Amino acid sequence: MNRALGRLSRHFGFVALLAGTVSGALAQDVPAATLDNPPLYEATYLARALGMSATAYRAQSSIGENIYRIENRLTLELLGATVGTVIESSDFRWDGTQVVPLHYRYSQTGLSSREEAVSFDWAAMTALSTMDEENWTLSLQNGVQDKLSYSQSIGYDIGARALTEMTYAVADGDEIDEQVYRVSAREVIDTPLGPLNTVKIERVRSGDSRRRTTVWLATDWHYLLVKLEQVSASGTETSLSLEAATVNREALHGL
Repeated sequence: MNRALGRLSRHFGFVALLAGTVSGALAQDVPAATLDNPPLYEATYLARALGMSATAYRAQSSIGENIYRIENRLTLELLGATVGTVIESSDFRWDGTQVVPLHYRYSQTGLSSREEAVSFDWAAMTALSTMDEENWTLSLQNGVQDKLSYSQSIGYDIGARALTEMTYAVADGDEIDEQVYRVSAREVIDTPLGPLNTVKIERVRSGDSRRRTTVWLATDWHYLLVKLEQVSASGTETSLSLEAATVNREALHGL
């Protein structure tokens, strides 16, 4: 069970999703509000892994002037009892063209526990990264993101920058990890809320890697996450699918 919770939480955190340098979508795909202010939303997802399922929640809120918070929550229950909970959040500043992460937190409790945090000091160009009892000081360059903040960057990169391939530098534990994503298609997909226009994005990995990550974002709804499918190196499949959402106080609906 703790293995299942870990997989569900890590992959939902991914969808935390993305960050970096992209090349080819049309600027008119993104609503103007996305370029001015990050969208405020609340969304509910069905998460599945290892034959188990859980409800996952994702929200983005304003917590100060040009300061926003992305938060993921996932609770795994068995026979009505909670066996694990994951809470993941990122506070970031939006300067009109770039996401600037300020603080990242990850907490997993229950049958398995783990704590992570990254505090960014942009004046000193360093970040303090901690994982349970270990800690590291990372050197920063402009554009470095945390494991959630880059999800806000992708709509801007695809819509306003007309990019189709993105490379993101992400602070993760004791290193700055480079992640590459590519826009592979535009698709209308069916959801419990009706059909939605989406952009399909795949993570680019080495040619011999068995791991696969594919994400669909709603182009008419500020690039909100709609669906995620992931296959691990061992072949384990994990998925997320949107159940309900409100974006900028409007209930998300199909075409």
